[in-house]
Amino acid sequence: MKQNVIVVMLDSLQFNYLGCYGNKWIKTPNLDRLAREGVLFENNYIEGVPTVPCRRSMHTGRYFLHSKGWSALDMEDTTIADLCWGRPIDTALIFDCPMYRLPKFGYARGFDKVYFLHGHEADHMYYSQDPLFHRQPEDFVEDHILETADKVMGEKVIGPLLHETADYLKHRQLWRTDEDQNVANVMKMAVKYLEHADRDKQFFLWVDSFDPHEPWDPPSVYDPDLKCPYDPDYKGKDMFLPIMGPVKGIYTEPELHHIRMLYAEKVTMVDKWLGYLMDQVRAMGLEENTLFLMVSDHGEPLGNGEHGHGIMRKCRPWPYEELVHAPMIMKGPGLPAGKRVSSFTQSCDVAPTVTDWLGIGVHPEHQGQSLLPLARGEVDKVRDFAVAGYFRYSASIITKDWSFIHWTRPEERTIGESMYQIYGAGIERSSGHIDNALDMLPINVEEGQMRDAATLDGEDQWTCTPGSVAEVPERDELFDRRADPFQLNNIAAKDPGRASELYARLREFMADLRTT
Repeated sequence: MKQNVIVVMLDSLQFNYLGCYGNKWIKTPNLDRLAREGVLFENNYIEGVPTVPCRRSMHTGRYFLHSKGWSALDMEDTTIADLCWGRPIDTALIFDCPMYRLPKFGYARGFDKVYFLHGHEADHMYYSQDPLFHRQPEDFVEDHILETADKVMGEKVIGPLLHETADYLKHRQLWRTDEDQNVANVMKMAVKYLEHADRDKQFFLWVDSFDPHEPWDPPSVYDPDLKCPYDPDYKGKDMFLPIMGPVKGIYTEPELHHIRMLYAEKVTMVDKWLGYLMDQVRAMGLEENTLFLMVSDHGEPLGNGEHGHGIMRKCRPWPYEELVHAPMIMKGPGLPAGKRVSSFTQSCDVAPTVTDWLGIGVHPEHQGQSLLPLARGEVDKVRDFAVAGYFRYSASIITKDWSFIHWTRPEERTIGESMYQIYGAGIERSSGHIDNALDMLPINVEEGQMRDAATLDGEDQWTCTPGSVAEVPERDELFDRRADPFQLNNIAAKDPGRASELYARLREFMADLRTT
């Protein structure tokens, strides 16, 4: 029987905004159904965040936290699509995530069929020359923020925010229902591909939906007759594109709550269209021989406390739980239904799992593990811990009972070791070799604007969120995962021995990666 794979990437999907991961109030019936019919991985962590580093790891099956950040694929990188080449496997990429098509980045390479839908972050300028008739960006920012944000944040933030919001509105000003939204059109295109797929051959389909990534503008934002189902009594403006940065002095708690509820509404909308794809896969009879794998690249900081440690959006290189703990669920013939796996999994496990199912096998270059034996119960675990972080800024280790974050600051030494030692010898910020996009000249105005916005403190690019700042806490942090799962109480000073032990374990692992 021909073995197929469908991978669905849902960008910025927080694990704790899903019913199957324990959320009691949100409605995600299709993701919950996928979990009931398949295998849910409870402790899945993204080793290198955000968008681009994660996808690099997923497509190549390798760790890059120690060596690469927001950068192009190298010729030495071997992707899933590369491994399918020359075999009777049709490959397709259907996406609206603009990061796949950043100039010279090469993340769409190797796919037989590629379809891209315009309009999301870094591509919103595609609509910048269109007229804006029906809405104004000021309609989506509270007046007190318009008046005070520049003063509070100490930089010009309102102008760029309004400009970006206007570009989005030019694209979306006539939207009314969820049928208009990008996720709907991405899933419809995926179904169209499946309808025309050659049933006598295998296929590997990667569906990459940028939703529920910001802007968090679900149907209630555009339909005057709709209220946000999770915050129907809110009287303020729908701030679907909040200012990135610290939230103190900018937003009120009710405003922060409403932003989160807009995000939740968008999650529910994405769930609906994932369900559409799942239903069509079933109707076509593809469930009999197809692995369906749902993944995300990260969560999202959304305010104070457990919601985001005081920040909004990915504007600091902070690998806290709300960002790096991501959902992953898979379903396939022969796999158990309703199984929950507590063993640690990582983003680099995606490629070996996919190639294993396709019959290619696990490639010698893969550092991740196929999760099929774990799902089938043939093994209890594939690793003892997970790692996560931002290249050159932070690295964390997560064990069953503890999580530890090492902040790699050039002017500090933590627990007696240089920040560079965690990555092994030979890593210097002043090194002359080209290892990311910032070392290349922009090839057009839009690319230059995006890159300028992401040139953070003169350091290597680690995110594409404009206005971000590459600052980290002054001391390493240790957290008790059982008592403090969202990492709010740093106990490193109370238990320095355990902090040192975890730091040494992290250093050893990162050093080993540099030799493999």
